[in-house]
Amino acid sequence: MVLRLRSIGLLLAAVFSLTTARAAQVLTGEYKLPASFDAEVTTELETEEWARVWRPADDGHYPLVIFLHGNHGTCGHFDAGLGVRIDDNIDYTFDGTCPDGYVVTPNHRGYDYMAADLASHGYIVVSINANRGVTAAPGDFDDEGLNLRRGRLVLRHMEYLSQWNASGGAPDSLGFQLTGQIDFRHVGLMGHSRGGEGVRAAVAQYKDKNSPWPGRIGPVKFEAMFEIGPVDGQTSRVLDNTGMAWNVLLPGCDGDVYDLEGLRPYDRGIANTGEKKKLNKSTFEVFGANHNFYNTEWQLSDSGDCTGQTALFPQLKGSRPQRATAHDTLIPFFLAHLGSHKKPLKARIFDPSYPLPTKLASITAYDRGFSPAPREQENFVVDNFDKQTGTSSEGVANQSSGLSQYFHGQGSEDDDPVQRAALVAWTSNGGFLEVNATAAGSAADISDYPALEFRVALRCFAQTCTNDPDPSGDVDFSIALADSAGNLSQQVAVKSVAAVHRPAGTAGVDNVIFQTLRVPVSSFTGFDPANFHGVRFTFDKTKSASVYFANVRFTKTAAGTGGLSSFAPAQARTLVKPPAKADTNRIALDRAAAGVEVALSSSRRFPIGDALPVLTIGERRFTLSRLTRDGRIVFSVAARDFAGLRDGEAVTLRIGGAPAWSFGDLRK
Repeated sequence: MVLRLRSIGLLLAAVFSLTTARAAQVLTGEYKLPASFDAEVTTELETEEWARVWRPADDGHYPLVIFLHGNHGTCGHFDAGLGVRIDDNIDYTFDGTCPDGYVVTPNHRGYDYMAADLASHGYIVVSINANRGVTAAPGDFDDEGLNLRRGRLVLRHMEYLSQWNASGGAPDSLGFQLTGQIDFRHVGLMGHSRGGEGVRAAVAQYKDKNSPWPGRIGPVKFEAMFEIGPVDGQTSRVLDNTGMAWNVLLPGCDGDVYDLEGLRPYDRGIANTGEKKKLNKSTFEVFGANHNFYNTEWQLSDSGDCTGQTALFPQLKGSRPQRATAHDTLIPFFLAHLGSHKKPLKARIFDPSYPLPTKLASITAYDRGFSPAPREQENFVVDNFDKQTGTSSEGVANQSSGLSQYFHGQGSEDDDPVQRAALVAWTSNGGFLEVNATAAGSAADISDYPALEFRVALRCFAQTCTNDPDPSGDVDFSIALADSAGNLSQQVAVKSVAAVHRPAGTAGVDNVIFQTLRVPVSSFTGFDPANFHGVRFTFDKTKSASVYFANVRFTKTAAGTGGLSSFAPAQARTLVKPPAKADTNRIALDRAAAGVEVALSSSRRFPIGDALPVLTIGERRFTLSRLTRDGRIVFSVAARDFAGLRDGEAVTLRIGGAPAWSFGDLRK
């Protein structure tokens, strides 16, 4: 294939590791190929292959890590009063130009602070710019967030990288060659926001039956994936993390993907017990973090308020402490899981039974979810709460007493529907729930499973959680192991091994997020592992609470002695919001044979973000939309659906965590 190159100048620099004593020199440059209609990516708009590359200066055979940004404006202008660039235009998406006074938004450069350091550890890092034909482009019926399209763009880049790796020919603008440098047996991916579901889409489409991509790229082993504030469910496909080590960083004060839907691939991942290898899955919730400031090019905060947490960010220009929470987790994640010289102990940062490094612990509070390996061979399941209330996953009776509520069902609304849980509530001390693996009087041998693991989430409503958040945890109870004769081990208090935090969030929504507790079986003194019957939770400390329990099991991976870390709360920050102005909102209907287009405009700018805009008319919700160059949002409503709507029904628009827009009553 002959490549026509658009030179963007020589970009060659040397940077050095930020986290290791031995500095490794790194080269960096960019390539940008001419835009074209690429049928393998999309026939709707022209796309282009544009990326920044970092590689170790010494020749070698290095693992590849691909970064992919999310949905944002593609053109911006500098606001002298605010001192930031405001990315409120999408012209570049359609024709590769920006209006006078605007510049192209370099969305892919927002992760330089991680990419350079990662490369210094012996990786080739490629950060893709998805502006042209993808970012902020109109959604497709089966790909509303265009994340399948994002995945195909990633694969097209990998095809070029494979060519340049095999036979040279990398663009001169890159400033160096990649011949023989990339080891496609070890590939990692990082996706932010829609880029998160986008990198999952790349893996899925590469692995599809009869996929053309293996023939174009060659054999690829996807080993590890790290996502930041990702979306989930914006395509017609369910996109999972199967076959890879995987972590999701969840910003606790995310004002864009405010429901933290990126948790759901974790729920599905730990429910998949058929993986062939032992692969970690984890969640890492960062209290006080917003969505945008993990990308340094996104200079306006998406979040106007934080509940149950202290903001790490101002409203403008970014947040160094917040960036540190990504940098100092992403680097150890890939060191632990990617390459031929993995350092698995680095993954302990995600295991809640081990303390966090002092630097991270000094920034803010975190909740961690972790499974060393969901596969069946690694776990002894006691109760996933997937059977009727009162019956464990092993088909035997559980025991309970003194509870105001106990029943099995779906987890919280933040979880994937596959996630099952037990809702347990109590209003006075002394009640208990015992989940059992064997019938009364009989026992199981758990000697090969050195750690107890379970997930718990605190619920807050009405009179619960009315006090200020407690850094030592907002709920406490006791855990013990029971033997076949009904004898209990020495109890372990939750607060001695972990801090279970109350829900936190933004935009008036508190997200009920499971965290994992992992306790060594050896901590339950006076217990014989060969005579195991059940796990008893006794509610003897916090007088009144409501919690979810999930995934009670023993694992073959040992646990540390407790994940408690010294925590210095961040200095309280007041989020200064501009005074609210009354919206002037307009709605227009354009009827056609296929349906109706509902065009919305407002004096309050619609944010260009990652959560799908949601139009609600009465009780019906619509999500297939496009953003126009003049700032309107146009929803496509099928004729039959529109016919079912009634005059007078309220019309509202919700975009992420922004205050809703009201468009009055429908007039058909």
